[in-house]
Amino acid sequence: MDEHLAFNGKAGKLDERVFSKLKLLCRPVKARQDTAQQGNATTLVSQDDVPFYNTRLVLRTVEKPWTGDLSKEEIENNLEQIILHYAIVPQVAYYINKQTVSFVAPYFGGGTLDEVIQKERDKTATIETEIPSERKPEIALERPQTLEWKDKLRILYQICRAIEYLHQPPKCERKPVSHGNICMQNVLLDEQKNARLLFLAPKSVEGGVGEEQFQEDKNKDVQTFKEMAQEALQQSRKKAASDILAHIQRAVTMTDIKKELESGLRGEDINWWTPSQDDGKKKDKCEICCVNKPEKTFDKLTHDRFCVSKIQICVGCLWNWRYNPVKCHSCDEEKIRSPVGDRWGAIFIAGTDKKEDITKRFEDDIEKLKDRVITKAILMGVKDNVVTVKKSTTTYGEQLEKAFSKIDTPEITTIVLVYSGHHGDEGFQLDAHTLKDSELEQKFNCLKHVTKVIVFLDCCHPKMLNLGKKAILQFNAVTSKQKAICGPTGSQFVNDIVKVLTNPWECKCCKNTPLIRDYDMHKYFNNHPYNSSIEPSQLSNTDGDHDHILTFRLVDPGWLKALEKSLDISPLQSKPDFE
Repeated sequence: MDEHLAFNGKAGKLDERVFSKLKLLCRPVKARQDTAQQGNATTLVSQDDVPFYNTRLVLRTVEKPWTGDLSKEEIENNLEQIILHYAIVPQVAYYINKQTVSFVAPYFGGGTLDEVIQKERDKTATIETEIPSERKPEIALERPQTLEWKDKLRILYQICRAIEYLHQPPKCERKPVSHGNICMQNVLLDEQKNARLLFLAPKSVEGGVGEEQFQEDKNKDVQTFKEMAQEALQQSRKKAASDILAHIQRAVTMTDIKKELESGLRGEDINWWTPSQDDGKKKDKCEICCVNKPEKTFDKLTHDRFCVSKIQICVGCLWNWRYNPVKCHSCDEEKIRSPVGDRWGAIFIAGTDKKEDITKRFEDDIEKLKDRVITKAILMGVKDNVVTVKKSTTTYGEQLEKAFSKIDTPEITTIVLVYSGHHGDEGFQLDAHTLKDSELEQKFNCLKHVTKVIVFLDCCHPKMLNLGKKAILQFNAVTSKQKAICGPTGSQFVNDIVKVLTNPWECKCCKNTPLIRDYDMHKYFNNHPYNSSIEPSQLSNTDGDHDHILTFRLVDPGWLKALEKSLDISPLQSKPDFE
């Protein structure tokens, strides 16, 4: 069975039919999590876990949260790319009509920070109205608290990190945004008293409204956070609370406030995040989207060496890393690197033939792999540090020297190499220049920072490259004893690589998984050879599962059908309507 993710890194668009079925599993709530502040909001909450998502969901319907003359495409793009962060409420799907948009998010059962603080106020007010002699001794000593002092400090820190992520994202393609409505009603708590900030649409975007207006909106976010911190901590009798509040009031940016809160957390020996407890009933969930299961391979991704509790993340949340880089809740690593595309470079080499039309085919083949797979953002996503080497007025030797010099940088740790052309005992035929296998190996082995190389060799008699301790995933059009075929439509090998990496696999023997590893490709080619006389070969040398990852699979639109099918067969559909 194919594996469908309930969340694919961008909020999925629901059609009217599926959204109506989803609403049947929910009932309205008046105030508990009705915290959307834009327009006249309506909130529905499912009473049980919704099939496919396997958790309770909240549906918030608000008046359109966008302004200006935006096109339909721009609106949908903004709705899809909802910002992802462990301390921001994830919007996993949406439904839009002419007047409103409905956001679908996981339900967090701890209530809002406002509700919890209000309970504390009510209990305190009740005690203060009692006759002192009638108070119970244990109550007279301290005010009752729904949240401990340490909980409040940790919650403020988590929300601070969320706002900082909005104001100052890690290096990525997303522009900084302002929130515009920082308040305790928009802070939701889970069962472990971790906090998440409700965020549906930005107040303003850097460069979109003028620099002065955007800076003003950011400053307002800072000020309203300070007011929220004052309201949350004002009843605490701890001297540390008043000290931290004083430091917060003097801070200018969210980063400044974060440093003050971090100091307070360390001073009180408070963990920055409390992972969910495994009670044997609930399955592990990604700590960002809270619906997908975490990818165990990602435990090997780089964190700060002092990280005490690595964030559990899924393929979906990492898939859109160019827009939403993953931050860990337990360490200050700038961002968690994606195992696909992040700090990757690519070299494309087209060989030559005596016939110009054959040389042109080699060039077309490398361009096809480059444009449709390797530089495509939602596949390998190698955007920068891409070099093409082909016949020109500059010699191949000079081009190769320049190409390897460009990628010899600490910023690049994985290289994708594509070669299409002739190859024989002497090596790779590059016009008057012959590049020996040993020379190519030496060029790679001299790259100090590169730890992984992905190779596509579309040539005759390819050999396994010997790259020492570097992980290598090598795909050859044929075995070392065979000749490759290049027809009028280009290389059959290249066409097949593009096909299997850009289309869902329709067979029943090969599973469509969110990540494609080299052995998945090898199994597919073994089961479905594109030519009975050809044997494409796959060679790998790697120490761990992490290094086997080749690419993300394109998002399969079948998730919507999978959701609808799950809703149709759900026993919850047969329950009587909620009153």
